[in-house]
Amino acid sequence: MGILLGTTLVLISLGVLVYPFISSRGYTLAGDPAVERLRVARMRAYRQIADLEGDYQAGDLTEQDYELQLRELRLTAARIMQREEQLGAIVSDADALEREIEAARRGMVGTPEGGDTIR
Repeated sequence: MGILLGTTLVLISLGVLVYPFISSRGYTLAGDPAVERLRVARMRAYRQIADLEGDYQAGDLTEQDYELQLRELRLTAARIMQREEQLGAIVSDADALEREIEAARRGMVGTPEGGDTIR
């Protein structure tokens, strides 16, 4: 009985581990695919900027080449951000904070613990 139970547990464990590799179903991201592609492109541009700075620090680029490539990459990142803003994908930290505060205020009922009233 113990051997049968152990074998069953091993087979179930192997099935759980192997299933993602043999499954033909692709995984999708929860957000809008266009927004996700823009986010990935923006992160790629940031990574290229970091790589460029590393190359310049290592002495692999002249200052003129560095400045030219840096300007191009920054423009690329700015264009991507503009497109994200047009799609409404970027919410500023201040806007997000204001929404959280407003939601917290709506959730408050009565007076706070200290007895003061909220105006």
